[in-house]
Amino acid sequence: MSDYNFLMESRLAPEQYKVLTFISRVAYEQGVNLYLVGGAVRDLTCGQQVVRDLDFAVEGNPQKILRHLDSEPASSPGAEGREAAPVKVEYERFDSHFNSANLRFSNGVQAELSQCRREAYPQPGKRPDIFPAMIFDDLKRRDFSINAMAVSLHPNSRGLLLDPTNGAGDIERRELRVLHSRSFSEDPVRIYRLLRIGLRLDFKPDERTQSLLDVAIANRLWERLDPQQQARELRGIVQEENPARVLKLLAERKLLAGLDRKLASARIPYDRFGKVRDVVQTIPGADPFLVNFYFLVEHLGHSQQVRLAKEIIGEPKGIKLALELEKEGKKLERQLASPKCGLPSQVYTLLLKQSLPLILYVRVTTIRATVQNRIKNHFNKYLPMHGALPRAELQSLGVKPGPEFERILERCFLEQLDGKVKNHPQLLKTLRQLAGIKEPPPKPPAPPERPAKKAAAAAPAAPAPPAPPAAKGAKPSKAAAAPAKPMAAKAPKPSTAQPPKPFAKKEEGKPAAKKPAAKMRKH
Repeated sequence: MSDYNFLMESRLAPEQYKVLTFISRVAYEQGVNLYLVGGAVRDLTCGQQVVRDLDFAVEGNPQKILRHLDSEPASSPGAEGREAAPVKVEYERFDSHFNSANLRFSNGVQAELSQCRREAYPQPGKRPDIFPAMIFDDLKRRDFSINAMAVSLHPNSRGLLLDPTNGAGDIERRELRVLHSRSFSEDPVRIYRLLRIGLRLDFKPDERTQSLLDVAIANRLWERLDPQQQARELRGIVQEENPARVLKLLAERKLLAGLDRKLASARIPYDRFGKVRDVVQTIPGADPFLVNFYFLVEHLGHSQQVRLAKEIIGEPKGIKLALELEKEGKKLERQLASPKCGLPSQVYTLLLKQSLPLILYVRVTTIRATVQNRIKNHFNKYLPMHGALPRAELQSLGVKPGPEFERILERCFLEQLDGKVKNHPQLLKTLRQLAGIKEPPPKPPAPPERPAKKAAAAAPAAPAPPAPPAAKGAKPSKAAAAPAKPMAAKAPKPSTAQPPKPFAKKEEGKPAAKKPAAKMRKH
């Protein structure tokens, strides 16, 4: 059995894992059981490198969690000793009928939090009646077995897999299986969901499911979708890695009209979606959703674009950005192509202010090589360089971290981009100038080498030859008693005087003592 604690930590994006840890902590503090459900568990079990959906189910009222998501703790310890940074909800759309909320967090992660429920359909294709339930009832009311799995997030059972319909077995067989015979008639949106997920995962419906699908399509059950179901499925298509493949399949099977009749009659630029898929891999953190939406509705009238934007995107900020992509994209393209962006620092400063969907749109639509290269350099060169700012060097100069600290680093980075700072001494000099720190005084010059005369004088004097022994009873002379003086470096001139005799001088008033010749010879 898979270790889902390890899979969640290793396969979820770091931002997704922070959201999961944060919501898990809040749910535990509020005393409710929380589960990771649906597509996320399916993708983890399939071994997908990218987990697309982050759906949570709670046993009880989700408001107990929602009302505490805006609290920002200083730190939030995660599982396995990992620390989750504080996150905050930036956007929330609540559906009171299903008691669920679509959330977007400050780190860009989108998630859904809903109440565990049972469903009863009074009429096929209509919204079901909702009843609170426990997690196993919630799993059994879902569309396919591969989506009817859950992982507990409670600390006492964290990582426990709940799989009442053997979805893991169907994943191993790469099959899609509905949970009961009324599945497509009760909720016709499952027709589209089966085709879309099957294309993405390369899964095939089992024999019974295929038979039920053929009957549902032949009976035109796909015409019974309400506007909310249509919008939800269109959103899922636009979020696909390759929307063109799904849209082509639906157009071939004449099912696109069940999602929107205007779209079914419009010309869809399928090639644009392929280019978005290729380019988005070169822009870290870019989400293709808004750009894909624009290309989906590109050939519709403005009123139809606004209508679909409200239904599919929903968020006012995203709607405004998507509808202005063409106008703002042309403006950004002109700026990038102008001589005012001739320096790397100018390109970096301009693109840093732009949204990633807008940059992605320009990169996909522009035919100017200059614009393409400048966008590539921004992401492949300038941003990686920015990750190595000289923080330690600036702190070593005595500047404390803070707004002014960051301003100095940014200004120094711009000069690095333009080639004005090329080595470490220039870097330190620039940092001092920007911080208003005076240059240190120059080091004193090294002392000149001493002349040979002084060097010789400093050398120790050679030991003097031992003086001959004095006569018995004679007092030592002043010359013999005085300590020997060091020899001068300059050799003395040879003296013409006779060398002194080895006898002591005669003192006044006393005759000099004579030593026997034999004794002198003995010595």
